[in-house]
Amino acid sequence: MRRRWSLRTRFLLAASACLVPLLVVVAYVLYQSLEHSRDQLIDVQTAVGEVVATGLESTLGENAEVLTGLAADDGVQSLSATASADPLSAAIKNRRSLLALFLADGNGNIISSTGPPAPSPPLQQDLDTTIQRSLQFGEIGVSAPMPVMISQPAEEVAEVVVITAPVYSGDTIEGQPVGAIGALLSVQRLESALFPFGSGQTAIAVVGPEGRLIASRAFGLEGDLTDNDQTDTFSQPIAASLTGTQGDFTYQDASGEDRLAVYVPVDFEGAAWTVLVTSLAPTTYGPNRTLLQNGILALATAVVATLLLALFFGETIARPLRRLTAQATAIAHGDFTQPLMIGDDPNEGDEVGRLRIAFRDMAARLARQVHDLEIGRRDRELQADELRELNRRTVRLQEDERRRIAGEIHDAVSPLITGALYQARALRMANGKMSPAESEEGLAAVGDLLARASDELHGVIFDLRPPDLDDLGVVAAIERYISNIQRTGLSCTLEVEGEVPNLTPEVRLGIYRIVQEALHNVVRHAGADEATVRLEVLQDLLRVTIRDNGAGFDPERAVRPTSLGLLSMRERAAAIGGSFQIISTPGLGTSVVIERPLAPEQISRAEPERHEDTHVRRAEHSHTWVPVGVGHT
Repeated sequence: MRRRWSLRTRFLLAASACLVPLLVVVAYVLYQSLEHSRDQLIDVQTAVGEVVATGLESTLGENAEVLTGLAADDGVQSLSATASADPLSAAIKNRRSLLALFLADGNGNIISSTGPPAPSPPLQQDLDTTIQRSLQFGEIGVSAPMPVMISQPAEEVAEVVVITAPVYSGDTIEGQPVGAIGALLSVQRLESALFPFGSGQTAIAVVGPEGRLIASRAFGLEGDLTDNDQTDTFSQPIAASLTGTQGDFTYQDASGEDRLAVYVPVDFEGAAWTVLVTSLAPTTYGPNRTLLQNGILALATAVVATLLLALFFGETIARPLRRLTAQATAIAHGDFTQPLMIGDDPNEGDEVGRLRIAFRDMAARLARQVHDLEIGRRDRELQADELRELNRRTVRLQEDERRRIAGEIHDAVSPLITGALYQARALRMANGKMSPAESEEGLAAVGDLLARASDELHGVIFDLRPPDLDDLGVVAAIERYISNIQRTGLSCTLEVEGEVPNLTPEVRLGIYRIVQEALHNVVRHAGADEATVRLEVLQDLLRVTIRDNGAGFDPERAVRPTSLGLLSMRERAAAIGGSFQIISTPGLGTSVVIERPLAPEQISRAEPERHEDTHVRRAEHSHTWVPVGVGHT
């Protein structure tokens, strides 16, 4: 089943989806910034390492030149303690970086010295190795740091580095050296040369073979270099440095913080040294770490704020939509009573506001339509009830009419026919015994009875369907019916204004039946003694008015919706395309008005006029049929 997300959840998901590329970009920028900081730090450390290495190379080179110059002195070449004392003393005074100078013979024994005694016995091997390098290979030798006792100005132990140079006999530098001259360089003074570069989080160290620390400034690399866990970390870069390669690596110090280190080889013959420059990694460096943490915190705050805003706006938009949904659901169930909440400004730019307004208008229109449909339904139910009542009463009236017709035939026509039949039998039974006069009188009686029966039967047939309606038109048929209605004692007149057009059989029958029903109601219910039927042709309109001077009534109150007479007249008027109206006032009589539009072809064609009329004649100027002697019989 497909899950349906709410609008608020969709807003939240949309905001999260929009934040994803932003977070990716921020992470990428942050990563690039860290990489850039790392590259910058490596460049700075490399530059510092190269400066320190160059400084060490320069210091060692200068002291090697001093030793090489002393090795060319005759007093030094003589390997005599007395003869070498003066040049050694003069040299030590001019070079403050040198703590002492010494001269060794070909066996490595020191024969003359201007400074402190030899180093402590554990480090004598390093000194001998350095001297032997110069004696055997004729090269400059540089030793590892070693402590020596300095007697002036006070007895103290100082870290020194020994540098030696071969001493040859005479001016030549070929062959086997006859001795070696050496100098003690102060490690403290070497470290002071590194002071401007080693400060804060940056540390500088000069490391010899096997990770032996020669000099350092501003950090405790001693613990890292002697830590067994860091052996591989430093041994590989130092080994690479001995091949003349420089590079960088990352490690964790004793406190567990990440550090970035750069190693630079010291390019000096006899000194297998490496300059290490380390600093805290960009992600570990305090200000950078604080900045990174603050940035991540600010980014997380921004993300949370964005999601909260998305949740807020989603709820702001979803709330009225939920109300609209509830109202739409109520309307769907037929409940139009819930109020529609809308804004004050109908022209506001809020799409939801305009939706609410449109929904309100739609709901109002739908409510009106439902109301109209409900009224129509009630009207249809009322009409259905009326039609059922009409059908019921129609069936009853049909049965009454059948009984009336049967009664009239039985009471009026049947006795006459029966009398004629008996008279005819009597004539036949006489069988010529009657005189001609009696036979003639008998036949005359039979003919009179049959004529009277024919007249009675013709009246019954006329009530059912007047022949004049089809032969002579609606005016003649109404005239004939008025003649019959005179017998009830009602004084009735017919007025015709204009030429009545040639109407269709359906229209003629409808008008005739309406007039017939109206006059029948006047006789039965109105209590009137006069009535008028008026036919008017007004351009394209046929108007029929039946007016009486009876008691009248209130059409809004007194007339039952199921009144058969009124309902049948209204239905007949609607069936022929006409309008039906009752105008009545209590005490002032009643008027029934039927109006029907005429087609253009009906206006120019009039019904044939009657030429033999004993009850009406046509006025010469008023175009009105005026009764003659009607109502006085």
